[in-house]
Amino acid sequence: MKPEDADQTTNESPNENADQTTNESPNENADDAPASTNQNFAPNAADASTNRNFAPNAADASTNRNFAPNAAPRPTTPSFRVPPRPIGFWPLFFKDVTVSVAGVATFCFLSFFLLFATLVGLAGALNDASESSLVLEETISGDETAPGKIVVLPIEGVIETDEYGFLREAIDSIADDERVRGVVLRINSPGGTIAGSDYYYTLLKDLKAELDVPIIASMGDVAASGGYYIATAADRIFAERSTLTGSIGVIVSMYDASELCEKVGVASTPVVSGPMKGMGDFMKKPTPEETAVWQALVDESYEQFLDVVRDGRPWYRGAPALNEKTGGIKETGEIEEDNENSGNSGNSGNSEDGETLETAFAALEERDAELRRVADGRIYTAKQAKDLRLIDEIGFLDDAIDAAIEAAGLTPETAEVVRYEELESWTSALGLSALTKRNEPLEKALDSVATPRGYYILPRALPTSAR
Repeated sequence: MKPEDADQTTNESPNENADQTTNESPNENADDAPASTNQNFAPNAADASTNRNFAPNAADASTNRNFAPNAAPRPTTPSFRVPPRPIGFWPLFFKDVTVSVAGVATFCFLSFFLLFATLVGLAGALNDASESSLVLEETISGDETAPGKIVVLPIEGVIETDEYGFLREAIDSIADDERVRGVVLRINSPGGTIAGSDYYYTLLKDLKAELDVPIIASMGDVAASGGYYIATAADRIFAERSTLTGSIGVIVSMYDASELCEKVGVASTPVVSGPMKGMGDFMKKPTPEETAVWQALVDESYEQFLDVVRDGRPWYRGAPALNEKTGGIKETGEIEEDNENSGNSGNSGNSEDGETLETAFAALEERDAELRRVADGRIYTAKQAKDLRLIDEIGFLDDAIDAAIEAAGLTPETAEVVRYEELESWTSALGLSALTKRNEPLEKALDSVATPRGYYILPRALPTSAR
């Protein structure tokens, strides 16, 4: 039989070597399987109705889901791509710098914002406490159940008037506390302005009269001039062995830059209402009349200092006989008037009372002369001050506290000892107090030179703004 006459059911594909029932894909070596289930048989298979991947020339291509009659052949080699040009050094460098700067700026902004928000919140939280009181009470011994309280009030640094500051607030707090039975002034100050020293001295004298409680002064390293001025408000004065005190006197800081101004060609030509209105101008030499005016002011402040010492130190206050007969220190005219009245009442000037008054008055003059010798501005050690009766005892703070407890009629078991401290403001706690204060040295120096001030202070301890 000719090949053309062969039965079609048994016809094989020209490229196949096996029966259709055992036909395999040209490139596969799988086991025999019926053609009806073979999904990868050759393109010319007779029963191609179930072949999903047969070739484009298959007889029944209507069921081929992936059939693309006119599809172009898939390239066998990848298309050529031009490699990117490498970035140069400087563009890459500037790009990195820009990114870094942007990151740092963002971080700084966020940090500043968080810090500002924190400060605002803290200011709001501490605002009420800062405005209500500047005084922080720390317990040294005892507790709140004790019937009496002894307050240690520190007075430190250069003394200047501050009507709303810590010292004024502390004194008011003591006056409002009904449990206070005594006060210990812990003084560590070289002095300060005349007005400031006298202001706090007066407040302490008023406090003593209002509460009728003992006040004891305890001197630290230095309690001189204005510091000693305030100490005389106390009933007793204690000083440590190494304390420096005294310096009783007045100083007015003044400067004469007239020769310097003349050399640089600068002259002061103020327009004044009177010849003394321009006194104290550092750009011109003071006239004798101006110097006399300043000296009179110093002398008056000095006499005020001596009066405070006489009032606070019993020995310099006057002779006991004079105090007993006249009720205290009197002016010379008043004592002479008392003597005349005694003579008119039948007692001659040679009577016993007259002799007593004359002797007491002579003793008063002698002690006044001695006080003026002592109050020449020099400083003293604690031992020298005690010998000169400027202080009462040599001892430390604990000795002064014990003396206050005893004077108040208490015992260490029945007394609570507290120390007042200045409550630090929130700006100071965060180191921001400089934002609200003048810290320009030149501005302070000019202010001091242009405005002479009187001080009860050690000359070498003058504040920076006054030098």
